[in-house]
Amino acid sequence: MIPTPPPRHRLPHAPAPVSWQDEPGTPDRPPGPGFWAVTRHADALRVLQDPATYSSLPGPGELPLLRRLLSHQDPPQHTRLRDHAARALTAERVQRFTETARGRARTLLTRALDTARATDGVLDLATTVSDPYTALNLADLLGIPHADRRRLPGWRGPHALDDMAGYAPHLIVHRRRYPDDDLTTVLAHNARLTSDELEMLVPLLLTTGLAPMHDAAAGGLALLAEHPEAYRELREGTAELDSAIEELLRLHPPLLTLHRTAAADTELSGRRIRRGDNVVVCLPAAHHDDQVFTDPDRLDVARTPNPHLSLGAGPHLCLGADFARLQLRALYEEVLRALPELRLAGPVLSSGSGVTNGVASLPVRAG
Repeated sequence: MIPTPPPRHRLPHAPAPVSWQDEPGTPDRPPGPGFWAVTRHADALRVLQDPATYSSLPGPGELPLLRRLLSHQDPPQHTRLRDHAARALTAERVQRFTETARGRARTLLTRALDTARATDGVLDLATTVSDPYTALNLADLLGIPHADRRRLPGWRGPHALDDMAGYAPHLIVHRRRYPDDDLTTVLAHNARLTSDELEMLVPLLLTTGLAPMHDAAAGGLALLAEHPEAYRELREGTAELDSAIEELLRLHPPLLTLHRTAAADTELSGRRIRRGDNVVVCLPAAHHDDQVFTDPDRLDVARTPNPHLSLGAGPHLCLGADFARLQLRALYEEVLRALPELRLAGPVLSSGSGVTNGVASLPVRAG
């Protein structure tokens, strides 16, 4: 069972940068084995950059399916499969999606604004704009046929991983028969990949590209709605959107935690960690480390450098980081163009997960 520490900057029982956290359980979750919470940026980097000591392989109590995903592999297997995926996800292929993403953002925003202005003047930027925007972008990148896109909303539910893994072989067969300019087509025609490896890569691209992008896109917009001065700077051009995107990712990482398992006895910030212990990098805490980030609680859209870990680090640095940034830029540019002010019309609702940093609802005024 993957530990789920509370999504706070500093854990209630974390007096040290690395501290042991018990998992007593809740009414809907059995007790867990406990874990080491890593809350300092330097320690987080050390864990993420050292797969030999801190393994991504799932523990004995995890779902067997997790063992087949690239995100739960270690080098050298992880390196080999990642290289194949990286060669398919070329900069040229990503760049070709720019205008499609921009047009999609504009269409979704226009439709949502028209509906809001004809009714109560409120639109939900999460459910009507950023969620479908990121889902359809991923569908285009992976070549999911239009007839199958009705599946996308269900891939954020409790059975998402099983559903995606079950769908992957059908998508691979389809793209072998009907090739197109998408990642699945390229991977499906790679003779050096086995069927098992293909069926590992495609669900990985679905899982890592769907929920995290949903959460990053809506989370960034929520932060801008809560900081009108930052939104004004971006709209007036006195702040750069590229640096703002990095800052929004820092303050709203799409994943709250990254889980590793100690592969050997080791020591981290003076703590003895035993082989087999769970080690959890707490991203909000690492992103509020005042040894790395000046005035870390402040949203500074001009912050540079900004060594946040929201897109990973080490061997598991996000494979689609460029695609993620492209999507965020196109969406935010269209929101800035369409809305002179980004004003909340109600509370921002969280998805309530202890692992992902999801936004379930983001109501704003149509203007």
